[in-house]
Amino acid sequence: MVRDGKVFDWLSMAEDDLRDAWRDFEARSYASSVYHAELSCQKALKALITALGHEPMKTHRPSIQLKMMIGIGMLEEKKNLQEEILSILPYAITLEDQGTIPRYGWRTVNKIIKPSEIYDKEKAEALIDNAEHVLRKVREIIGGIDC
Repeated sequence: MVRDGKVFDWLSMAEDDLRDAWRDFEARSYASSVYHAELSCQKALKALITALGHEPMKTHRPSIQLKMMIGIGMLEEKKNLQEEILSILPYAITLEDQGTIPRYGWRTVNKIIKPSEIYDKEKAEALIDNAEHVLRKVREIIGGIDC
């Protein structure tokens, strides 16, 4: 059973960002929808890190902290938990890899490719689906651990 209120705070913020992602998607603001999907994913992973009894690092890539926790054996006695976490990391990393692109675009030698030129409906929807998957799985994982 989850007792740390910060877990719920992180989850609530992740849900808010996911809702904002869909709102932006419906408004055809695809770059903004990807930005909010990525934020949702970050906050969901920070909820998980908190539920595991650790303080999330100040990073936009919380998947690194989870991989580190697994790599140094912090979850050694919880093999099933490790597998569940590892199963969501590819989805999270895909979102984390978007980084600043939804806000600043791609910088090339001669120009900056604007975010609106990078993201379309199909790409944005796929990335929001990733964020939904991460949030859903994080909720399931948190529901099964005592924190």
